Amino acid sequence: MKLTLLFLSLFITSYLFGQNINSENYYDYYNPKVDLKGNAPTTAWLNKAEASKILFEEMEKAGFEWVSTFIIIKLNETTYINAICYSEKSNVGFVYEASHEAFPDKENRKLKSLEKKHTGNDFSAKIVELNGNYEFIEVKELPTNIQIIKEDLYWYQYNDSKEDEAKFVNKKIMLEIFRSDVRKLISNFKK
Repeated sequence: MKLTLLFLSLFITSYLFGQNINSENYYDYYNPKVDLKGNAPTTAWLNKAEASKILFEEMEKAGFEWVSTFIIIKLNETTYINAICYSEKSNVGFVYEASHEAFPDKENRKLKSLEKKHTGNDFSAKIVELNGNYEFIEVKELPTNIQIIKEDLYWYQYNDSKEDEAKFVNKKIMLEIFRSDVRKLISNFKK
């Protein structure tokens, strides 16, 4: 009987924590309702440097040429944006929306950007002058060859216990979800 209970317990545990976490189901793993060995989880998000590096790697693997990171793109005579990754040859690039809501929300995957949700603009940025003055640029509609990477979508959790890591969407899993999303996104563009 004890052996049966042990196998049943191992099966349930492996089922719960051995599932393939992907972009379709990872919100189901936010703040897992399981016994934790450590403290309550902390939520963190993808940062601009990580996003840029992965975009660069995936674009090059996919065959895009003249790929650069952190390049300024002129949209029109008065508006410039900073792309975190851009292929000059293919004229395809990405900007980073460095904001997130307090709690991950799966519905935000359907949005173009949080900026669009809150202001009606695709993108905005603060431009600071050397003398301390600043202005905001607002872009109502980004051109279709410039896509938005939304920090809000790429979150992970951790706490002070290594034993709990398998219970969370950890950083490694989040980065794989981001890579998978990037591969799908860039497959829509001509090299």
